[in-house]
Amino acid sequence: MPYSILVVDQQPMAVARLARPLMSAGYHVTGATTFEAAREQLEASPPNLLIVGQRLGRFNGLHLVMRGRFDHPEMAAIVTSGRKDPVLEAEAITCGARCVVAPKNSSEVLELVSEAFASQPM
Repeated sequence: MPYSILVVDQQPMAVARLARPLMSAGYHVTGATTFEAAREQLEASPPNLLIVGQRLGRFNGLHLVMRGRFDHPEMAAIVTSGRKDPVLEAEAITCGARCVVAPKNSSEVLELVSEAFASQPM
C-alpha cells in the first residue's frame, strides 16, 4: 500500500505543483486549500505525511500540524515557507515537524518526501 500524503496550501496552484510529482511517483495524494477542509481530511483519513504551507487564511500551517499530530502522533509533517525563517523552523521542530523553503521542482519535492519517510518510524 502506498504512503498517503495530504498537501495543504491556500494557493491551489501550490497544491497541484507539490501533488503532481508525488502522484507520479506512486504516492496516494489528497489536497486541500483551507484549514477547515484539511482538518476534515485529517479526521476522516489521516495521512502518513502532512505537507502544509505556512499561511492558511486566519490560521497557519503549524496550527494544522499541532492538530494533526495531537490526534496522530505517528504522522510526519513538513511546513513550507516562501523563505528561510529561523523562528518558524524552531516552532516547527517544537511541534514535531520540519520547516523548509517550498521546493521549486519535482526532484526537490520527491527528495523532501523521501527524507521525511526515511526519518519517520512508520
